[in-house]
Amino acid sequence: MTSAAFYDRPLGAALSAMGRLADLGEIVSDGHHSLLEPANLAAAQAAAASGLRLSVHGPFNEFSPASLDEARRRGAVEGHRRHLEAAATFGAVCYVVHPDYSVEPQPRDPARVAAMQVSIGELAELQRELGVPIAIENLIARHSVFVAPGELDLGELGFVLDTGHAAISGTLEAFVAEPRARLAHVHLNDNRGPLDDDDPHRPLGTGVVDAAAVLSAARAAGATVILELLNEADLLASIDWLAKQELLGSR
Repeated sequence: MTSAAFYDRPLGAALSAMGRLADLGEIVSDGHHSLLEPANLAAAQAAAASGLRLSVHGPFNEFSPASLDEARRRGAVEGHRRHLEAAATFGAVCYVVHPDYSVEPQPRDPARVAAMQVSIGELAELQRELGVPIAIENLIARHSVFVAPGELDLGELGFVLDTGHAAISGTLEAFVAEPRARLAHVHLNDNRGPLDDDDPHRPLGTGVVDAAAVLSAARAAGATVILELLNEADLLASIDWLAKQELLGSR
């Protein structure tokens, strides 16, 4: 279980590094790792053919499926379609979608929730059409319509538990106890809860996240797990910490 800690290098080199550490990695299909670039798609297909399982994190800065602007909402869903079509060519095990994105704080607006529910229905159609499992990620309270269990009806889609976002929002224990959706995928990282509201993606064992409880819930649900960290040093430190806690399991 490795992450996009290798975003500082070309995708081919990043995938090679992931493959040396685990049999599952995640591609952030954005910027210089976008799967819409033919060279990146070819690298992902080659990595998958060599045995590396891959999840894909869809773009989020420019995509807002919960937008009240209907053209922007539809554009977000269609944008995800293009990245999903690429992910389908190498059998991605999960495609991660942020429900919304806002740098500035946004109040929880029922109209935005309703817009997101429309997008969830359309994404479910894409899931059926393209055969790639789609899962919606919880975000941070001041920015999102999806912070706590049950705030969205995910229907046929899965749920991505981001432990850092949940810890900051004070909802991690609730999500672990009863996510009220099918837990399909986990982004595992640490922080100091609300004290780290800038979402620093700290290495495991340096904050308040109960990794043992999260991993237990993931195993029970059959969910895939990604160590979502920002650099290779933190990734390696987290793998070492998991090993010392006897939580690493199989490669």
